[in-house]
Order: sequence, then structure tokens, then C-alpha cells
Amino acid sequence: MTTPATPTPPATNPNITYTPQSALDSQNIYANMVTNTNTSYLTQTSPQDIASLVNATMQSLVGRNATPQEIQQYGAELLAAERSNQGNYSGLTQYGPTGKRSDVTGQQLTTGVDPQGFLSQLISGSADAQSYKAATGYFDGMTQALQQMKSI
Repeated sequence: MTTPATPTPPATNPNITYTPQSALDSQNIYANMVTNTNTSYLTQTSPQDIASLVNATMQSLVGRNATPQEIQQYGAELLAAERSNQGNYSGLTQYGPTGKRSDVTGQQLTTGVDPQGFLSQLISGSADAQSYKAATGYFDGMTQALQQMKSI
């Protein structure tokens, strides 16, 4: 019969030292750190918003709703413009002596494409928009002349 072995205590390592917390705080890798952030982001107009924006712009500039082909065409041009003109943000984060964030500043460098402005510019150059502008200009002129005739 064998007798069980007596457990031996773990060996002590004379090289282990204990450092007080105040000394560890000064070794914080985030202490007094400054980080710069430059972010590019893509904004894409949803298909529902494209249809709504194209129809509203067509109503305003052409006097009618857009056809499905026009929505598809102008929507594709808007999405291509949004892909090639992304928004940009630049930020600066500063950390304090304890490694906690102390100050965050930043600015919007570019905002990307304004969908409404882009579509207005695009549609206003179309032949339909030019015809509508000429027709409504003529109609407004005639209405104004008739109003003047009434007042005489």
C-alpha cells in the first residue's frame, strides 16, 4: 500500500514586486495622448426618397410627376454623385493624465451631395424644364397684361 504524497507549497519567487497604484497610473499608455481622426462617410439616398425628391422637383420645374424611367435615370445619377463626393470629418481627441478622455473637438470638412440641390440643377437643364419655364413665363406675362387691362 502506498501512502499519499504530502502536498508541497508552491515555490516563492523572490523577483515579484508589488507596485502601488499611484505608480501604475503614471504608466498608463493613454495618459496625455492625442489622437487625430479623419473620417470619410458615404451618404446614400434611399429609393423611396429618390422617387419623392425626383417627383417633387419635376412638379416644381416641369409641372408634372416623373416617369419611372426618369426616376431611375435621375436616381442613378444622384447615387453616382453621392459615391464620388463623400462627406469628410476631422477630429482631435485629447486624454488627460489618468488616461480618460478630456477634450474632443472636430469639424465637418465636406458634407457630400445635397440631393435636392443636385436634382434641381440636373432637372432644370432638361428640355422639358426649359419648355415649362418658357410656357409658364409666357402665361404669367399674359396674365399680368390682362390684369393691367382690367384696371384701365
